[in-house]
Amino acid sequence: MLRLVHAQTVQGSILVDDIDDGLSNKQVHRLGSSGDPKAYARDGYANSDKQKCYVPRVKTGETAIPGYIDLRQTNRVTLSSSKGKISKMVQAGLVTTVSFVPTDIVTPVVTNGVVASPGAGDITITGTGFLSVAPDISTVFLSGAGVGVGGLTLTRTQILAGTGGVFTNTSIVIDTLLAPGLAAGDTVRVRADGRLSNIFTSV
Repeated sequence: MLRLVHAQTVQGSILVDDIDDGLSNKQVHRLGSSGDPKAYARDGYANSDKQKCYVPRVKTGETAIPGYIDLRQTNRVTLSSSKGKISKMVQAGLVTTVSFVPTDIVTPVVTNGVVASPGAGDITITGTGFLSVAPDISTVFLSGAGVGVGGLTLTRTQILAGTGGVFTNTSIVIDTLLAPGLAAGDTVRVRADGRLSNIFTSV
């Protein structure tokens, strides 16, 4: 998969017009070229959705995150990203690209949350699927009597900036200074790629 991310150097959405001809899926060969075995592939497949051709400026519902679209790396997309419209937009600073596989985007799962680990007042959260594919940002939600009314929300960037902060796909360590008052019985939840994990009661 190839993610095109809006660089936010211009206003509005950005058109990528060489990854799809914009026509409906063809049932016959283009221009009657029945001798061209690639005609169907070039014109799209029946019963297969066309790929979106606009990169939005911001992500829907999360305006602090740059907009993006995810493309299947078909021959046409690969050609565009190497020497077509996508490569030219990258050179012009309009978009950036991120390569990933579909299994990189999964619902996170919290399997443990231990208070006072590794140090007094710290919390170590373990599980799977904690990392987001850029530009999405992973977030930890803490709630309960220890963190007060309304709970506490910390981004991966904030956690890593803390002393001893760790944020990997399977482990998160939050420094006590970022979550003062956190105690056993408070709950933790992780959001990655817009997907929420289970709620886990810390121990």
